[in-house]
Amino acid sequence: MENNEVQIRIQDVFASFLKSIVWIAAITIFFAGALGAFGIYKARHTKVSGAYAANIATKEKEVAEKQDEIFNLEKENATIRDVDIPFTENRIKKEQELSDSRKEYASNSIYHSIDPFNAGCAKITIAVHVEIPEDIVDDMPEYRDNEQRRAANACVSMYPFTDQALEKVRGILGEDCELRYIKELVNITNMNNQFVRLDVFYPEPEKAKKAAEYLFGEMQKSITEIDPAFSLSIVTEFSGFEVNWQVYDDHSLHSDKVILAEKNMAADMDSLNEKNAKLDLNTQKINLATGELNALNNELSAAENALANARQAQSAKKGLVKFGLIGAFAGFFIACAFFYLKYLLGGKIRNRNSIIGRYPYPLLGVVPSTKKYLFGKTIKRLEGDPVYADDDVITAIAANALAIADTEGSTGNCLVGTIEEKDPSLKALKEALDGKVSYAGNILSEARAVKALDKCSHVILVEKRNESQIDSLTEEITKLKSLKKEILGIILL
Repeated sequence: MENNEVQIRIQDVFASFLKSIVWIAAITIFFAGALGAFGIYKARHTKVSGAYAANIATKEKEVAEKQDEIFNLEKENATIRDVDIPFTENRIKKEQELSDSRKEYASNSIYHSIDPFNAGCAKITIAVHVEIPEDIVDDMPEYRDNEQRRAANACVSMYPFTDQALEKVRGILGEDCELRYIKELVNITNMNNQFVRLDVFYPEPEKAKKAAEYLFGEMQKSITEIDPAFSLSIVTEFSGFEVNWQVYDDHSLHSDKVILAEKNMAADMDSLNEKNAKLDLNTQKINLATGELNALNNELSAAENALANARQAQSAKKGLVKFGLIGAFAGFFIACAFFYLKYLLGGKIRNRNSIIGRYPYPLLGVVPSTKKYLFGKTIKRLEGDPVYADDDVITAIAANALAIADTEGSTGNCLVGTIEEKDPSLKALKEALDGKVSYAGNILSEARAVKALDKCSHVILVEKRNESQIDSLTEEITKLKSLKKEILGIILL
């Protein structure tokens, strides 16, 4: 039975170290160099009196804080100067323009000059008439309502009348002003789609009445042009003085807007003054902080010069040697530990010693490793590899395999293993066997290999050093036993 215990031979471990000697040396040199460089750095930076480094760190921190203070003040000033002040000035300008425009309107508008508690006006209530065709029988009320609505809306849409009509009204009133001030004196209102009211506001009711009558005539002509079936008639007329709340509300709203604009301008001016004051204060702080920064930079330069002078008096050779030796020893032991664990946990068949003592099957032959190493002969002696030509070894292995395969009662012999079929060593072995023992393949991963075993009662295991796994070999042996195949021996290529 095979021995599942882990067996560690000093010769194999030492051979593994010799194989990795280049890497071990490289890792040792790397650690020696790295820690030696650290020793130089430590000698130059920490072996000097801590007061120097502490003083420099303090000065660097103070310089950085002062630079941040200046940067933040300059950033704040840039925002105030380039964003806040232009924005506030623009708002003041717009509020000023609105206030001036409203004041100009209040001084020029005829409508705004009317006293709302003694307003002169002329009002005409106009009835809208619609002729209904004789053939309209069904839905006549709905037809009449729709037509009256259309006629009333047509009257309202005449506002603010044409410039020609407004010119005529301006002449009637005897005013020398812009037409927009004439337009706001006239108002047309739709009253339940049956009546339309025409209002003309003016301090002199008689003039307002004449203007209203003229505009009514214009409405009559225009409504007939829209639809001959439409006509207008006067229901009631009024001209005189009255308390007009509409005029009062309009005047109050306009005055409130002027007051609000002036209030906003005052608030914006206060804000603008605050921003300018903040800008001046920040500028003073920047000038003061710049002077303090220059003084701190001078102190920092003096501290760095003192540290440089102290370092010049100290040699880094001692730190290099000390830490370099520590790094060399550490690197050497780390590398050895790494490659030992790699050897221990790798689970690969590395030499004859990986098989002998573990499995109860004869080792029919071992092909020496073709990989070149430093101390190659020593490694071969430690691992027990023969120092012969590869061709002679292959021939001898083939002879051993043929001799042991010539077993009485054998119905066939074949080779199985996890080695690649295109491997040069396997190819050389197959040629030496001269077809007398065939290679079935990998019974762990190839179905054809398992089928090929039907013709064989005896098998020889063929494995590849540094590639085949011990666990895989154990699994192969277990599977062959379950298939009731007799294992004649093991060949390591």
